[in-house]
Amino acid sequence: MEKNMMNLEIKGSGSSEGGKYNTVVIKGNGKIDGNLDCNYLEVQGHCEVNGNVKSESVKVNGNNSIKGDLEADEIEIHGEVNVDGNLSVEKIHTHGMISVNGNCNAESFTMEGAFKIRGLLNAGELELKLHGPSEAREIGGEKIMVKRNGRVKFTRIRKLIMPFGFDTGLTTDIIEGDEIYLEYTNAKVVRGNDIELGSGCNIKLIEYQNEFKQHEEAEVVTYKKIRKT
Repeated sequence: MEKNMMNLEIKGSGSSEGGKYNTVVIKGNGKIDGNLDCNYLEVQGHCEVNGNVKSESVKVNGNNSIKGDLEADEIEIHGEVNVDGNLSVEKIHTHGMISVNGNCNAESFTMEGAFKIRGLLNAGELELKLHGPSEAREIGGEKIMVKRNGRVKFTRIRKLIMPFGFDTGLTTDIIEGDEIYLEYTNAKVVRGNDIELGSGCNIKLIEYQNEFKQHEEAEVVTYKKIRKT
């Protein structure tokens, strides 16, 4: 995108049409009607976009609601982001809550908080430190790590991501990866080369090629070693 395009800034409360911009900065309560295409998007407060968002870099401190798809090179979130469509990103780092109604694709996905993804979560490297109940229909990646953090540092975020109590864990149908480490995970099937289960896991079927380790407080119905093809 051209660097000499116009900037958009909303301070306090305001709205604007969508379009192509260099930088878009929302400080307060902003609304954008239409698709947004920019080099840099920063939200400090609340922003609602009634359309798709495409940006090289996205930074959210607060709440961002997107009624379409979100596509970016890099995303940093401190708060809450809701995407009605699909999320596609090279690198995402989140402290808080993220909700995606479609699929989520990333090269690197790092999170401290909670998430709800109705479709597939696919990432090259996936590192999840859960502060609240999280779910995805399916999870795939090369290196997958899921841990539970015992405490939530931010009271406001804790209320957002734990509205029904303090149970913390991941629920999914299928997890597939090369290297997998899981804690407090409920899954029907886990497939991988090297799989290690920490405490709090409940897995119906484990299929592994190289090595499988199981914590004494992890439950597995069936596990089997698969021959390499």
